[in-house]
Amino acid sequence: MPLLFALLMLAAPRAELTDETFAHWHDYVLPSRDELQWMRIGWRTTFWEAMQEGNARDRPVLLWAMNGHPLGCT
Repeated sequence: MPLLFALLMLAAPRAELTDETFAHWHDYVLPSRDELQWMRIGWRTTFWEAMQEGNARDRPVLLWAMNGHPLGCT
């Protein structure tokens, strides 16, 4: 499997960052409007604050909990 991956990498065209390709790559890596929709949610950073607001508005609370580094760098 590593050999196949290496061969595919050699066969793929190389994407280089130059002065001429900078604008293309800049636009390519920026998130789209759809990918930024999660920022419109009124996230709360403490469980207590979320519970108080959820109770006051008679709405459920989503608790997102995880173990480890958010980028998987453990």
